[in-house]
Amino acid sequence: MPMHGVCDLELRQLIEGAFLPDHCQVSCSDGMSLTLHFPADAGRPALTVRDVQLSELPNGRALAELVSRVRLQREHASVSRLLTGR
Repeated sequence: MPMHGVCDLELRQLIEGAFLPDHCQVSCSDGMSLTLHFPADAGRPALTVRDVQLSELPNGRALAELVSRVRLQREHASVSRLLTGR
C-alpha cells in the first residue's frame, strides 16, 4: 500500500485533485501501478502516463514529485504541439 494509511481510492482522488482544473483520470487495474490519462483539450494534446508503480509513492513528497514530473511532461507535449502544428 502506498503512503501509509492511504487507500488506493484516496490516492487516486489526491492525484486527480492535484491537476484541477484540468481533467485527469487515474486508474489502477492491477493493484500495483497507476495510469494517468489526460484527455485532449483546446490547448493540449491527450497524454497517458502508464506504469507509475505504487511502491514509488511512499509519502507525500514522492506524490508531489510525481505531479511535478507529469506537469512538465504535459508542458513539453503542449510546446511540441505548438512547434509541429499537431
